Amino acid sequence: MEFFNPENLPVEKLTLSVSNAGVVQNIKALDVYWVEKRQWLLYERPPESNNMILGATDAWKMKMKVYLEDLKWLLGLKHHRFWSTVLYDTNCMDALVSFLQEASPPYMPPHECKEAQRLYEQIRRLILIIFSRLITNKESKSHWMSKEYMGSLLYDRFIFTVPVVWDLCLVYGVDNSSHLARLLDGVFSLQPRYLADTAAALAFVKEAFKFITLQVNKDYDSEEPPNLPETFKGFGEIKRPAESRGPDSLTFEVLRDLIVHLLDTAMTLRVFIEVYPKAVDIFRKTSFVLSIVQLYEYGIPKFYEKLEEFGDKLGGGKVTEVVTHVDLVRSELIDILREILAIYKNAIFSGEGNVAAHVEDFLAVMMDALAEKLLIRDYHLCYPVNEDLEMLRQAYPDIDTVKTDFILQAIYSNLDEPLPEEALGNPHGVLTNGHLPVINSAGPSGAIDNAASAAIDTTASSATDNEIPLQVKEESLISEVKDILPHLGDGFILKCLQHYGFNSERVINSLLEGNLAEPLRGVDQTLPIIPEDRVDQKFLETGVQRLNVFDGDEFDIMTRDDVDVSRIHVGKKRREYRDLRDMLDDKAEVRSRADIYSKYNLVCDEVSMYSDEYDDTYDGEEAGARDAAAPDDVRPFVTPRVLAARQTQSEESEEEEDTKQVQELGAKTTASRDRMDFCINPEEMRARREANFQARRGKGFRPPPPRNTDVAGKPKGQGQDKEVLVNRDKKEKHKSSRGNHNRRQGAQWKRSQGMMPS
Repeated sequence: MEFFNPENLPVEKLTLSVSNAGVVQNIKALDVYWVEKRQWLLYERPPESNNMILGATDAWKMKMKVYLEDLKWLLGLKHHRFWSTVLYDTNCMDALVSFLQEASPPYMPPHECKEAQRLYEQIRRLILIIFSRLITNKESKSHWMSKEYMGSLLYDRFIFTVPVVWDLCLVYGVDNSSHLARLLDGVFSLQPRYLADTAAALAFVKEAFKFITLQVNKDYDSEEPPNLPETFKGFGEIKRPAESRGPDSLTFEVLRDLIVHLLDTAMTLRVFIEVYPKAVDIFRKTSFVLSIVQLYEYGIPKFYEKLEEFGDKLGGGKVTEVVTHVDLVRSELIDILREILAIYKNAIFSGEGNVAAHVEDFLAVMMDALAEKLLIRDYHLCYPVNEDLEMLRQAYPDIDTVKTDFILQAIYSNLDEPLPEEALGNPHGVLTNGHLPVINSAGPSGAIDNAASAAIDTTASSATDNEIPLQVKEESLISEVKDILPHLGDGFILKCLQHYGFNSERVINSLLEGNLAEPLRGVDQTLPIIPEDRVDQKFLETGVQRLNVFDGDEFDIMTRDDVDVSRIHVGKKRREYRDLRDMLDDKAEVRSRADIYSKYNLVCDEVSMYSDEYDDTYDGEEAGARDAAAPDDVRPFVTPRVLAARQTQSEESEEEEDTKQVQELGAKTTASRDRMDFCINPEEMRARREANFQARRGKGFRPPPPRNTDVAGKPKGQGQDKEVLVNRDKKEKHKSSRGNHNRRQGAQWKRSQGMMPS
């Protein structure tokens, strides 16, 4: 039967026609019909040389050749047959996963038989190709599957699970990291629900680390619990079958299995975070760094102690190999921390996203690593922290120097080495509170404890430091503590500083480790600063006790030197007004506004400028005539001597008449000004209106025609005029103002009041 898909449909929607004995059937492209019955073999590890049985290697090679042929046959199937086999033949996936579970880890040496090693490499290569095909949604134009459907298949049919992904990391992460990175990116992009599964798997790994730590710290000869930190309390032990019971003692075989399991897990997680950096957020949310720090602190040293005990009993041959595995575990745990920090550093240097947030995440991971001393000490010996912090300062100058200096002091206090001055964020080793660091080289008793002893020595202050007021120093130390622990109250921090001799590093150390002094445990951590009472302070200074309700107020001259004397009045203070009448009789405010109202009484002397009867029609023409009649080259007009005497007499008579007119006009103006009122006289206004009314009723006056108030209009069906419609609307609006309106409501009200029978 030939594959036929002319419309290029996805394989989940495709139906193929099959002819069987002349009968045509329509079968889906993904169906159990396309599964070929086949006997699948499971992968087995090659036999080890120390327990070699004669012919075991040859028998293993014969089986693995058949297993290799099964893989080649599976890869040779067409797209729909391949997926039908994977989905509906459960033995197929069991055969593929068996190789991931039994494959040799990278730390194991290759097999001595070259032919067996070559066969193993061929199988290993085909398994990677098959899993790569499982996340390839499109092989050709007609052979493809939608990404949504593929993502649901991978997750719901358990084709890919977190254990399968981690096994792929362990088997292929060392030499095929780039190809594995593309494979994991495809898996998590096709189905984001794997992220939640990864978080749950990391939580299980944390419990496994605690279980291993408990096993190596447990005293099997005593029933007392091991001496471990409080974080191990409430540990949910891994569930076991009901009929099984724990070992009575820790044997060498059990210890070796624990170490091998720990090595596989550590290497797997290191490769996983390396090939899939997006998982760093899951590591941060689950606080996985704290888990490996505790394992490194309380588990690794016990491994060496137990192996040393078994070495004295069993000899050095078996123990040496296991010790090498413990060394690899240490290396892998350090590399996990290195990879997590490298992801944030790469994001900072490349400028991706929020650089400030990446810097804070980097410092937060470093602070988690400072919870114990062994891991951060070995990490610094492999990868110097001061170099990383210096690179971060250059890439992001606004980095929090308080945190970086605290990290460096905590690290160098464990190494019995002086802290380099150039390693600090402030020049000359001066910290933010103005004190010089004093390094204590008495010996490493713990990263945080020695960091506190290597921190600020407030008793050895410089001359400049002595000049700073005590209140300013306290505020500086409080702000330094709040930079790291911002949820604490200023008053609580001040009490802690007073108890620890104003050593901010000891305060931070005690708060982070939860071992505050007994007097401070019951104090409210949100306590603000309560200012001192001036009266109590004065009593302590002078020994004079004063009992008064006004002690310490703003007018107390016994405790204050800055009293505002202007607010003090000796004797009984007179009120401004005795009563309401006295207040209304006060015209001081009115008199202060007299100058403003006086401006409105000014009248211009030039009455003609404000007279409505002044005619200025020819003012412009006279000015234009004067301008045009006065050219420079025209001889001025001269009066004849014969007419000079007559003109003089006429001018004198005209001047006398003008003088009389001016005097009469001035008298009228003065009289009108004297009787100018604030408003128009109402009598004059009524007389003026009456005169206008009589003028309209005289000759030539015609009253306006009566307004058309018709609301009946024309008969129905002939249309109505606009005036009729307007009158109807007006009548409707104003009908409430007419008599006998709403008489029904009035009658009803009268009945309710008993005024008329109902």
